[in-house]
Amino acid sequence: MLWPSLYQEQVPRKVATMPYADILKRHAPTFRDGSNYHFPVNDRYTPTGSQAPPLVDNIANPDVWGTTPYDYVRWFDTLWHTGDPSGWGPEVFTRDAVMIDAAGVSYGGDRAAADFLLLFQYFPDLRGEVVSWSANNTEIFINWRFVVRADLNVPVIDKFSFVNGLVSFREAYFDITMLLAYLTENFGSGLMFDYFVDRYWRTETTGGLLFIPGLIWALIKGLFLWSPVPLDAPTGLRPVAGDGRVALSWDPVDGAISYKVKRATEIGGPYKWLNASVPGTSYVDTTVTNGTRYFYTVCGNASKPPLSP
Repeated sequence: MLWPSLYQEQVPRKVATMPYADILKRHAPTFRDGSNYHFPVNDRYTPTGSQAPPLVDNIANPDVWGTTPYDYVRWFDTLWHTGDPSGWGPEVFTRDAVMIDAAGVSYGGDRAAADFLLLFQYFPDLRGEVVSWSANNTEIFINWRFVVRADLNVPVIDKFSFVNGLVSFREAYFDITMLLAYLTENFGSGLMFDYFVDRYWRTETTGGLLFIPGLIWALIKGLFLWSPVPLDAPTGLRPVAGDGRVALSWDPVDGAISYKVKRATEIGGPYKWLNASVPGTSYVDTTVTNGTRYFYTVCGNASKPPLSP
């Protein structure tokens, strides 16, 4: 449900120590709106003028979200409300888009979309909602929150810049340790570990930067709560190759409510995620290339995410 109050643009309050007009006059020679900051832009966390041109000339994308900042915020909120990430594809980003959040940095539209889709692939029941938003002449700021479950939220501050109707720069801040703890508690540490290993390998091969590989090793060392007893490995894994597809089947495992399927092109890995929650004992991989040799692993999931319908 979209609440109209979520979209009321927030106006900064005036500073009490001196009249607001005097503050503007005092800083007029050095301080400007948007990407024209009062200090030199020489770090990866601040968009340049070319990454954050005037919003009024670059926000419009009638085929995706609309023509105004308000339209973009509603579109963004809908993605998180519905849990349907299909709209967040490479086509909404510039080719050299920069994405920064508490987990790491990625470069390029394909990588930006893949990281977002990866989160939903591992945690399909994760949701979010916009609380408020504002904009200056080059950036949109969205105050929203992850909804891990009905009474469990993680606040997020997001800012976006646009070039020719495409997202060119995004920077998000949230408490990564809080999110990790909540996801681990509600979805299981095994799934959390697999997600970050997958993202780590993807980041390593695309020139990005993952801020938190240490958390992966913390998981290995047992600093997070692990599932008490792992399930037995499925037996009888049977692949049947076809034209652009591989059909997999396996024997059921006692205690498993779903199965996780991963794939690699070398027997030693790395194994990349295909589906984190296959409900039955068969799966068809339609993302293969004819003539390429693939290796598969299947394991059972003993618990169901609490937000699943």
